[in-house]
Amino acid sequence: MSGSVAAVQRTRHRVPGFDPHNAAHVAAVEAKLSDEAGTGFQVVGFDPETETVTFERPRAVTEVAAEKGTTRLIASLRTGVKPSDGEREAIRLENQNPGYTMTRFEPHLSHAVLEQLPEDAIRCRGAVAVALAVKPWQVQVACRTDGGYVLELPASYVPSRHDGKLLEVAENVIGRPGWYVNIDPKALTAQIIPAEPPTFPALIPYPFDGTIPAFTSAADTAWTQVPLGSALGRPGDANGPEFRLDLASASHTLLQGLPMSGKSVNINAFAYWMLQVGAELAIIDTPDKSVDFDWIKPYVRDGGWGCESYEAMVATCGMVYAEGKRRAAILKRRGINNWFTITDDSSFRPIVLIADEYTGLMTPERVPKALPKDHPMRLEAEATNAFKDMVATFIQRIALEMRFVGVHVFVSTQLGNTKTGVSTALKAACGNRFLMGPNASDNQRANAFSAPDSVAIVPENVKTTPGVSKGVGVTETEGQPSTVFKGYFAPTTEFADHLAGSSTVHRTDRPEPSRAEIAEHTGMDDLDHWAGQLGDDDPWNGRLAPKSAADRVYNDDGTELLGAAAAARAAKNAGA
Repeated sequence: MSGSVAAVQRTRHRVPGFDPHNAAHVAAVEAKLSDEAGTGFQVVGFDPETETVTFERPRAVTEVAAEKGTTRLIASLRTGVKPSDGEREAIRLENQNPGYTMTRFEPHLSHAVLEQLPEDAIRCRGAVAVALAVKPWQVQVACRTDGGYVLELPASYVPSRHDGKLLEVAENVIGRPGWYVNIDPKALTAQIIPAEPPTFPALIPYPFDGTIPAFTSAADTAWTQVPLGSALGRPGDANGPEFRLDLASASHTLLQGLPMSGKSVNINAFAYWMLQVGAELAIIDTPDKSVDFDWIKPYVRDGGWGCESYEAMVATCGMVYAEGKRRAAILKRRGINNWFTITDDSSFRPIVLIADEYTGLMTPERVPKALPKDHPMRLEAEATNAFKDMVATFIQRIALEMRFVGVHVFVSTQLGNTKTGVSTALKAACGNRFLMGPNASDNQRANAFSAPDSVAIVPENVKTTPGVSKGVGVTETEGQPSTVFKGYFAPTTEFADHLAGSSTVHRTDRPEPSRAEIAEHTGMDDLDHWAGQLGDDDPWNGRLAPKSAADRVYNDDGTELLGAAAAARAAKNAGA
């Protein structure tokens, strides 16, 4: 048999002289047929030309027939069955037909469909039905040939409401982490597919053989797509896509993470790319930590190495800010509000100011207030704190004011908040935010991101696999979905070798700010007569030292003052 089984019994008989409008006549004819063929028949139709009367009555029992060419059974439903009777009918039909499961319930069509399903498919169907808040027979399930299941979803399926629940079924109910769901919302079909969870290799080498676009003008934005590593792949993918930081969407970046979390790896990849495309680079760091970036020093913009002293940091930041002001004045004269339209001025190149270990840079020095006010230790601590304030002020001004002229700030810190020198304004200006480390706490995420609940989470298999978790972080960047990524790695010697072999990367003759530049940007113009040497064979190290005996500065106890302490005492003496 093919098709459904009728839920009623129908018969036709010729009745000469039948009058359908005579109720008594109709009742008499129905009674006569009931005497001959059984009770329950009623007149439902009459053909006056042939004098044929059609009678129907409900079937007393359910009839079940196999559908031709399939293993399915088509079962008629008893008269009066309602949509709410589905569970009762499923139990009744499945008890009458052992080994079969009711997969469709059509009370309005007076039939149901039963099929032979494997136990795991029945369990899958039940779990999906619970996730979608529907009856099991409203979900159709079939086994895939290579594992997993094919689903037909009910019309009530809504992606935003149900996708997460379907993934939970795939990973935690019928499968394991790594299994995923591929859904076609329009067709109301889905597949639950077995797979291993996506992961990273222990190390992802920096792609030195990749194409690096040369900077020609700001209008050609290929240079703004900075490759930093690999994003975590989607379920079922062997490798994830390359992760690129988009500087066209947001100019400034805040990179956070505890020590050894991978911050320096990302700074190296970022700095290398920016140098190769032709950007001007400036970097500030504590003298002890700056050794990590010695490979960058020969290629910074003139005076861009602000790593030898706080006076030098101030000068490096001040010079970047001054260049931004120069550009802003040019744009104003030309009636242009964004440097991306500049194509005829070669001086408009990207400028990047990297501030590493910002927590250490900005943490105030302890001022020994028990010492006399003119004690060298107290003077130097106070002067250093003043320089730190100047650095923080310059960086915040650059971030807030200089985006439209092509200046980019990249701040790296362990924890970005007001206690560690990262002001609310600076954080708000950084549209690109990263948090490195696989096990960030909720507090760290809340501090790092503007919308932490929307930021990706490092999966357990990545967290717990030795080597894989190293260098992993999560992102919140403008114009891109949040992702888990792992940074590209290369030894700094390899970065240095590739820069040394480039004929296009700019080299500087003077990486450190001059004494005149330090005097200018620290506001100590009266010190421009001071020489910048510690001895005939020592290079200028950014500290202010007097050039002659007449210019030496001494404390009240006769000890000579140098550096910040000397500058502070000289300024004090000049004021007196």
